[in-house]
Amino acid sequence: MRILPYLVILSFSINVYANQGNTMNKQQETSSEQTAVLLPINNMFDAMREHNGEKLLAQFVQGAMLERANSEDKIENSDLSKFAETVATSKRALDEQIFNITVTQSGNLASVWTPFAFYLDGKLSHCGVNSFQLIKQQGQWKIRYLIDNGYQGDCETFIAEHKAVKS
Repeated sequence: MRILPYLVILSFSINVYANQGNTMNKQQETSSEQTAVLLPINNMFDAMREHNGEKLLAQFVQGAMLERANSEDKIENSDLSKFAETVATSKRALDEQIFNITVTQSGNLASVWTPFAFYLDGKLSHCGVNSFQLIKQQGQWKIRYLIDNGYQGDCETFIAEHKAVKS
């Protein structure tokens, strides 16, 4: 009869340990999938820094949309090919930094929300928020839709506030 309490404790401990392992495996899977989701976004910003229009276009699906929600509450459409050409031919240093990234993913669809700060020739030009919609096709994540907005206040304050927030 004395062994029964030990078996109950042992059984409970094994279940807790096994569930922790499952939780850790799910977190690792989520983390690696989130890394995969972010790859085309990071590649897009690398392409901008490298002035590589072809690399930039390769991160998007055919027919992808690029838009900006302007300060007058209107949507401005941008031609992705023209944007890539502008990036490729620009003589200026282009550097968009993202932070406080939120990734939501289900199956072959993902959404990424991230504040950004854009630097032109090393100087802060503007800031705002990017919203990406991505789709996984043939095992690769690609950007289907990107809309951003420009923050109308002080960007240094915006950056400090958004970097201080933990996801």
